[in-house]
Amino acid sequence: MKLKISHIIYLLLVFAILYYPVKITKYHLMDLSYDEILDFGWRGDGCKTKDGDWVDSINCPCGTGLIEPDDSYKISKEGYFYDNDKLFGKATLKKKPSYFSDGGILTGGELEIEHLETGITCYYDSVLD
Repeated sequence: MKLKISHIIYLLLVFAILYYPVKITKYHLMDLSYDEILDFGWRGDGCKTKDGDWVDSINCPCGTGLIEPDDSYKISKEGYFYDNDKLFGKATLKKKPSYFSDGGILTGGELEIEHLETGITCYYDSVLD
């Protein structure tokens, strides 16, 4: 009986050691699909008009809140961003988030969402969940 338990523990240890390197390697070799973007947390980082002028948070259609994985947001395969099944804008991933942070809450990802009605672009940074 002892031998079987030690084998199981050994297998679990090997799995744990190999799982993250494979996951991280796969992450760096492949692009994120639009539905995987929402697996990360995103923090609002401001808005700009098409002319490049910053918009204050009161007039920003996106607000400055968080987009979290369990929220009601969706991104279609074409990159259209939906808030509660209402079309909001076009999402563009500028930089993939990292699995590691630099000691803070940011993980290096950059997301832009262009609000279709106003043309204002909202900027987001990826954050730890």
